[in-house]
Amino acid sequence: MSIDPGKEKCGIAILDHNKNILMKKIIPTRSFEEELKTCIQTFNPTVMIMGNATWSKRLKPAALELSGSIPFQTVDEKHSTERAKLRYYKANPPKGLWKLLPVTLQVPDEPYDDFAAVILAEDFLNSENSE
Repeated sequence: MSIDPGKEKCGIAILDHNKNILMKKIIPTRSFEEELKTCIQTFNPTVMIMGNATWSKRLKPAALELSGSIPFQTVDEKHSTERAKLRYYKANPPKGLWKLLPVTLQVPDEPYDDFAAVILAEDFLNSENSE
């Protein structure tokens, strides 16, 4: 389970050990504890990670409490937002005249924090496999 914490919204992703995405979604930060509890009950994750930047200091205590015996770790989320934006556009290619403008110069019209959570999980799994 991977969490990209934010002030207004958080991305949550559940991946298996083969990096298959079992679930990804964006939740309002105000429902963080309720949503996290539901995800834990539904997916029974073997590890929980959280990005170490935006709002992690405020959400980490609740995540630690809810994680119970699940190993918990904060991870570096450097450049994850930029990478998530590119992943978002790969999944949702621009249409019409927007196709002519590089996606690096565009801003998605919807949040993509869920893609950031997926990237954090993939990076974590990659680092686990390299050890």
